[in-house]
Amino acid sequence: MSLTDLMTMAKPNRELREKLYSRLWRVHPDECFQCMRCTSGCTSLKLLELKPHEITLLASSGFIDELASSDIIWACASCLKCRERCPQKASPYDVIIALRNLAVEREAKIPENYMKAVAQILDNGLTEKVQTVASRKMEPFDREKLRLPSIQYPDDRFKAVFMKILGG
Repeated sequence: MSLTDLMTMAKPNRELREKLYSRLWRVHPDECFQCMRCTSGCTSLKLLELKPHEITLLASSGFIDELASSDIIWACASCLKCRERCPQKASPYDVIIALRNLAVEREAKIPENYMKAVAQILDNGLTEKVQTVASRKMEPFDREKLRLPSIQYPDDRFKAVFMKILGG
């Protein structure tokens, strides 16, 4: 369901907004003055129904239910460009992560591709499997042949910390 559909009869929820804000550390969405620097550097912009600065505005306006129920929060690539670019320290990234956590608490449907990426990280510590590459002459190269360090796969301690961060 699109956010436009969710917003047709929506009313701001100040209590939920305060709950979201309590999860934000050193980030104050109310301080966003909509300069759009976050949006201009967004890696996932083409995937988003709303621009990052609009997500921040809706969160500060109290439309938390609608944002937490939408697929928009799962499209963020977590590249942190918005955090780097924000002159007010009101990064949409932090708001999106707090909204994701709220959505998980509410047992919202998490996109399958997101869960695949999480499983991949637990399996090998990376979002993608290590691949062999080919030269222009189609000669295969692996990490060893390229003299790259070997991959350190996650141990149980990493997995425990990762699951704790995910709230599991």
